[in-house]
Amino acid sequence: MACSPSQYSLRIEFGFIYLQNGIQALLRVVFTDPDPKIWDDVQMETGSSEFNILSQICRPEAVLDPRVLIGPGDDLAMVRVLPPGEDGVGETPTVLLAGVDQLIDGLHVSIEDAGLKAAGHKAIARSLSDIAAMCGRPVATLVSAVLPLKMTESDSMILFDAMKATADRHHAPLVGGDLAYHQTEEGPLTCSVTVLAVPPPQGSIERFGAEAGDGIYVTGELGNGWRSDHHLTFEPRLSEASMLRAILGDRLHAMIDISDGLGRDAAHLVERSSLQIVLESTELPLRSNADIDAAIVDGEDYELLFAACGEVPEGLGACPVTRIGTVRESTSEAGGSVLLSIDGRQVDVSRKGWEHAGHG
Repeated sequence: MACSPSQYSLRIEFGFIYLQNGIQALLRVVFTDPDPKIWDDVQMETGSSEFNILSQICRPEAVLDPRVLIGPGDDLAMVRVLPPGEDGVGETPTVLLAGVDQLIDGLHVSIEDAGLKAAGHKAIARSLSDIAAMCGRPVATLVSAVLPLKMTESDSMILFDAMKATADRHHAPLVGGDLAYHQTEEGPLTCSVTVLAVPPPQGSIERFGAEAGDGIYVTGELGNGWRSDHHLTFEPRLSEASMLRAILGDRLHAMIDISDGLGRDAAHLVERSSLQIVLESTELPLRSNADIDAAIVDGEDYELLFAACGEVPEGLGACPVTRIGTVRESTSEAGGSVLLSIDGRQVDVSRKGWEHAGHG
């Protein structure tokens, strides 16, 4: 929508990321309609869009090896690692879930503010959250890290001890990886975490199975995930995902974890369909001091967002579950949109959320 300076307030979020080839500035400009709070989010990029690149890698029409059951585009890949006939007559194929995620100082965490222990926890927890999104059961974790040139051995052990503690707590032992040091003082801590998991007996849940008439539900609370430090302390919703799969069975149609913002992540549930999602602003479960635009845009919630039909429990143990919307046939030619109902109007929030700038 168009923004008029007389109608909208302006919020600017500005920061630096230190890369080996120089300093990259990230600028997020948010125009906010004060009544109600509807925004246009503009990010200045120094290169290609993260999601444009991923859309090219994750083309749904791509021809994959027959051992690949779920390819690029979901929270995790699914592969058969013991195909029938290759490793013994009568053997049952083993299905493995695998995914990888990064944590970079200055982008996903500020170690100066949060400390190495919190950074280590988040590096593992955000990867395990992808397992929860597919109702998987963790098996193991591997970590590849590039450490700052001047990081001491004692500091590195604080980091890796925190990683190991979180991995062990969720039955995903740290079993290997790789380690190197940056060759310049500007190089930030960079951790790449690979997680391995297996599907539950009922099968994994993908992000693309939503059906018209499904309710849209979310666990926990939304908004201010970064400013409240929730992103440093959250625990992945692994047990809640297992309970959902057991309780709902085939009525659980699609699920994703919220890391890039409710608007953008909800759109993934319908992006390969003729469907759209309508969210009710009055139903969003807001974290303390969060508002609606924070819930839609901020990300870093690591809650489960799912589509299901029939009766859904209002809680999973101590974790609340809230219905926040509905899946319906798209009212336009193209599906894949997310509309927010607010004060009698509907606003498209499909692309509202955080995106890492490219660096050419």
